[in-house]
Amino acid sequence: MSNKSLIAGLIALAMGVWLFSGGLVSSMVTAAESDMPVPAGMALVRGIESVASERQQLLAVRGQTRANRVVQVKSEVSGRIEALPAVKGTQVRQGDLLCQIAVDSRASELDEARAQFKSAQFEFDGIVDLKQRKLQSEINVAKAKAALESSRAKLVKTELALAKTRILAPFDGVVESQPVETGDFLNIGQVCVGLMELDPMLVTGQVSEKNIGQVAIGDKVQVALITGEHFTGVLSFISRAPDAATRTYPIEVTISAPGDKMRAGMTADLSVPVGIERAHLISPASLVLSDAGNVGVRIVDDSNIVRFMEVSIISEEVDGIWVKGLPASIRLITVGQEEVFDGQPVRIDLTPLSSVAKF
Repeated sequence: MSNKSLIAGLIALAMGVWLFSGGLVSSMVTAAESDMPVPAGMALVRGIESVASERQQLLAVRGQTRANRVVQVKSEVSGRIEALPAVKGTQVRQGDLLCQIAVDSRASELDEARAQFKSAQFEFDGIVDLKQRKLQSEINVAKAKAALESSRAKLVKTELALAKTRILAPFDGVVESQPVETGDFLNIGQVCVGLMELDPMLVTGQVSEKNIGQVAIGDKVQVALITGEHFTGVLSFISRAPDAATRTYPIEVTISAPGDKMRAGMTADLSVPVGIERAHLISPASLVLSDAGNVGVRIVDDSNIVRFMEVSIISEEVDGIWVKGLPASIRLITVGQEEVFDGQPVRIDLTPLSSVAKF
């Protein structure tokens, strides 16, 4: 008899046992299995040895992007606007000119203040010289000193007034608003431009009081924008007080160098690390429902008895799903789990499917 005929006969014998026992659910039986007859009433199932792995537990948080700083740059002196080099939408660097206010009489006032200060300095030096020769009183020295300091203060004031006619960018950013035009008169405290910082950007979210103790400043957070872009940020702020309406705690994630693909006000999904957990990576086809409607898997214990174990699905990947709630090592039923029941004795075949395919 040829090998092919022998294998065919063994497979036929296994099918016959299945018909009488009602318990054999796997049609992919190796030749080695057929040499070991299945006891009457005991089903044969296929499974794998699954060992739990440590993985980072992530908390899903819905958030929104926000600028780190938005400043209304205001004038500290009054005057007519001569130039607006940074128009709306312009990206500027720290120290770039935003608004130029007319100098008017400030330059001449500065020249006058300098001359007065120089004169006061000469007068003070002369009186000090006479005092050293005992030709001046302490009172005259004090008056000269006061006059010198007064002229110094006036000089500084006029220098600042002239310098403040040039309104400069306090940080790198983009001009988001410009409520004035060239030729307008700008009063003290009036807005020249609205400046928004682009780097870094913030992503804000809310964490429940149940999970707030599991997050920490400095944690690496994965951020996915609604546009499909992905970024990695650092958890930079955790509020000490909850939101009065939702009882959740605001958090902020800082993202450095986000580029032009992140704008303020965009919807974002945050994956916040909340600890390490042990989980199994299994095929979704291994999941079953209990009589009570709970999601779980069926395993075979050390006594070869089927046990239903409820699981919680953590996340999904291309290779399968991560579940928790199982022991560190299990014999998971992968074929036949729908045909057996909790407490049933079975034989489990752990032969890899790749080995079966060779026959």
